[in-house]
Amino acid sequence: MLRVMHLVGAAKPGGAEMFAFRLLVALHKRRDVNVLAVVRQGSWLEGVLRGAGVPVEVAAFGGLFDWTTPGRVRKLARGFRPDVVQSWMNRATRFMPQGPWAKVGRLGGFYDLKYYRGRVEHLVCNTEDLRVYCVGEGWNAARVRMISNFIPLPPQGWSRVRKGRRTELGFSEGDCVAMMAGRLHSVKGVDVALQALAKLPETFKLLLVGEGPMRDELMGLARHLGVAPRVVWAGWQDELAPYAAAADMWLAPSRHEPLGNTVLDAWVHEVPVIATCTGGLDMLVEEGVTGLKVPVDDPDELAKTMLRLAESDQLQKQVKQGGLARFKRDYSEESIVESYMKFYSELSKGRTA
Repeated sequence: MLRVMHLVGAAKPGGAEMFAFRLLVALHKRRDVNVLAVVRQGSWLEGVLRGAGVPVEVAAFGGLFDWTTPGRVRKLARGFRPDVVQSWMNRATRFMPQGPWAKVGRLGGFYDLKYYRGRVEHLVCNTEDLRVYCVGEGWNAARVRMISNFIPLPPQGWSRVRKGRRTELGFSEGDCVAMMAGRLHSVKGVDVALQALAKLPETFKLLLVGEGPMRDELMGLARHLGVAPRVVWAGWQDELAPYAAAADMWLAPSRHEPLGNTVLDAWVHEVPVIATCTGGLDMLVEEGVTGLKVPVDDPDELAKTMLRLAESDQLQKQVKQGGLARFKRDYSEESIVESYMKFYSELSKGRTA
């Protein structure tokens, strides 16, 4: 029976936090591992993990002058006696407790490795590009593992709510609804989607599922472009399925994405995706097979591709089927969780390695 402790210091939800939730829930369901999550007190993760029945403890995970979290985390680790402790991102890694357990830092972006040196022995990355980056920055290649993210299958019958949800959101039967799911941040390219929308017929609508620091600025841009009545701001949603049911296409116009969880979400919900040629998005999407590609920062090309996709039932069917097949082959919950379990087992057998 493996014992694995996870540290997550983020207060608000985001892509990494959503995957941490999914992974912890999946591990908790297994009979061959005991898992303990140590998360920021009052955070989104605390609430959803408790609701899912995952064992949770809390700490402050504060800034430079947080003197309480180190002792709190050490005490929890000594009591739990983990085989492996895994920290998520820079904030949690600062508080990695030292002890006989294997110490792992999980990266979902090109972070400065100074926050990991001397604190963890191993790194786990969610893309091959990140693994290469870590080795290039001097980390021992034998101590860097690439394990991708997974997206759980939506609940059975999830798409039956399509008509009702579209009505609730104010879409008519003839509308073409393009959905984006992610933080309202400059890197996600929401502004590019809004500019593309302005170049398309009035029947094209944009459904934005997410929150972020640029909400007010982006709403102002929508008004300036004259598309504000055609945009629905749904905010952060713990469940994407009801919104995916309302969508006709999925946009990922990011300026940069290490992996691109949003593409996995599109695939699993069988919504045809259009993504930019950058980072993980470029790696995931095979043109015309699992989705369509457009250049970064090119609203004209995005608008043209949206129109082309909307006008071809055959193309929609083709990329939906291709995306779902790729997901089932490479990004299912079963395969990714099994990879984590193998990784943890290897570490627990050689904790002094």
